[in-house]
Amino acid sequence: MKKRRYICLFLGLALLLGSTGCRQQIPEGALSSGKTVVTMMYPSGLNCFEALVETSCQDIDLQVEPTTTAMMNGDSERRLRNSHGTDLVVTTLPTGDVKGYMLDLSATAFSTGYQATVMDPVMIEGRTRYLPLPGQYSGYILNKTLADGLADALPASNAELMALLDAGREQGVGIGPDGTMFGIDIVGTAAVGSYIIGTQVPDFLGLMDGIRWMGGVEKGTVAFSGRWDNCLDDLESCVERGYLNAQTLSLKQTNALPVKDRMLDGTLLFCYGNARLFAQLCGEADAYEYVMLPFLSGRGNHPWAISSPDGYIGINAALSEPGREAELDACKRVLELLSTQEGQDAWIADTGATNSYLTGYEDAENEIPAGLEDCVEGGYIYDLRLPSNIIQYFGERMISVLNGKAEMAEALAAVDDYCVNGSEAVDYDQSVVGSVAEDLLYENYNTRLEETAIGNLMADAVAEYTEADIAVVNGGGIRASLYQGDVLGADLAAVCPYANTIVLVEARGSVILEMLKNGISMTARDEVPGGRFLQVSGLRYAYTPQDGGTPAELLSATLPDGTPLDPDGRYRLAVNNYMAGSSGYLDNNGDGYTMLNLFSADTPAAEDVTLLDDTGATYADAARAYFYNHRDEPISARLEGRITVVGREG
Repeated sequence: MKKRRYICLFLGLALLLGSTGCRQQIPEGALSSGKTVVTMMYPSGLNCFEALVETSCQDIDLQVEPTTTAMMNGDSERRLRNSHGTDLVVTTLPTGDVKGYMLDLSATAFSTGYQATVMDPVMIEGRTRYLPLPGQYSGYILNKTLADGLADALPASNAELMALLDAGREQGVGIGPDGTMFGIDIVGTAAVGSYIIGTQVPDFLGLMDGIRWMGGVEKGTVAFSGRWDNCLDDLESCVERGYLNAQTLSLKQTNALPVKDRMLDGTLLFCYGNARLFAQLCGEADAYEYVMLPFLSGRGNHPWAISSPDGYIGINAALSEPGREAELDACKRVLELLSTQEGQDAWIADTGATNSYLTGYEDAENEIPAGLEDCVEGGYIYDLRLPSNIIQYFGERMISVLNGKAEMAEALAAVDDYCVNGSEAVDYDQSVVGSVAEDLLYENYNTRLEETAIGNLMADAVAEYTEADIAVVNGGGIRASLYQGDVLGADLAAVCPYANTIVLVEARGSVILEMLKNGISMTARDEVPGGRFLQVSGLRYAYTPQDGGTPAELLSATLPDGTPLDPDGRYRLAVNNYMAGSSGYLDNNGDGYTMLNLFSADTPAAEDVTLLDDTGATYADAARAYFYNHRDEPISARLEGRITVVGREG
């Protein structure tokens, strides 16, 4: 048995469940006919665990609905609030908002069998409503084959890691055409937050000073400000040298950098990821060998890996209602079974998790990724103890700093405030703002290449909000789907996560034509399309996409009635201030829309463009107003031929 040493160790829990928990007498009347069905959602198959449940608890039929992690997180709480929640609820981001929807498990024996270091951060008002699922070791994943050709030994410090990157750049090894050599798998604020926290373990959090700091955080007596001021030093160095593109870490942006593919083809030297990704790389690679590295020290301290659950599981509180006793009992027995050695083994076999948080669980030797053996054997595994919502918010603020949108002192002060008071900018808005009649999907960068239903909805919302003749929405500003049924404020925040505001201008038709040409300029099908592509309202256009060295071509632009757009005509046009030069990362104008510049002093002012109204409203604000104005029935948004793509292969 591998002995693991956990920092900040709380009182040890002696309870070890000696049976599966399902070999008990079934309450009389629990079954009306056949088995009691228990439902749940999960991103991967649970064949081994389902078999264990149905063998050990022959009166229970566990039914697992396949989903994605994003859908599971978003839909689990959404379903709960609409009285359609599954019986067992799984999420990777447990929040206190659902305390009224999740059963209090504090009185159950099985809930006391888990490590306190993992349980404490997800306690809700001191009560246990979730259990931690088996999880993953996380750290660096290095292309060892490439690294062996760059240095005599694997890096043992942050300085040596940076030197390895420098050598790779000099020799053109482990680097892509974009100059990137390092990436973070599963882009998102929580992942970025976890990564940055992990970098602070060897020289701070894993030491006594960090242990005292963490204890103070839990008591509300210390802050991030003054102690985390330099936490981005190494990461900022990577950004400054071009090894990491900070823009790929933006809020809600997924698959911005294809980390796995680039690790497999050797155009990424290393990445931050978990043991599951490591196993996938080892199983799929033909030409390369990989190794996991823990987080390294800058002061000669022992390196650490980090550990976190793949998710958390609890019981829908609706099952406590009269008449649902059988379902409630079945769910409790499933969780009791999960809280045993055999239950954890089955879950791990299904999910590829590498470690369990069940007290006394015996790790299998082959679960330890190559490169982390010393950390696991020595107990240098740091369990993330900060609540998941704080990790998420911390990651968001640090991304802002990396992208030059906030100063470190400002960002840390915001984190401190959030730890005490929460934040409307982060907390999920569970208010129902309206409904949609069908799924409106954002997938495979479709909003950056073609007309989409969700793009039509957003453009129509902007047009109505501003009373514009023509409204455009940059495709990169749309980042998620809306699904049939009620739409929550949180849904709109996910679809349109950016704070850019809408401006109404009067523009000559010739300017609009130039705007459309810029919008189609990054539409090659063999690469990630540009976010500048425009979803439109009050306008129709046709184009031929970019093909290799052949640029895209604007073929036509007409009004909805078929009248050609008049180059000399003047139109009320709604865009966002990002496109109009208030901020941007290309040519000092968002996505190259220099012909619209009204705000940037570094770019020539737009000609034939006059500001009519700086609304101060975001895309999400306009969408909320649109749903309110059309509240009498679900909104239906369909393809209408607004954008025609000519000559696209396939």
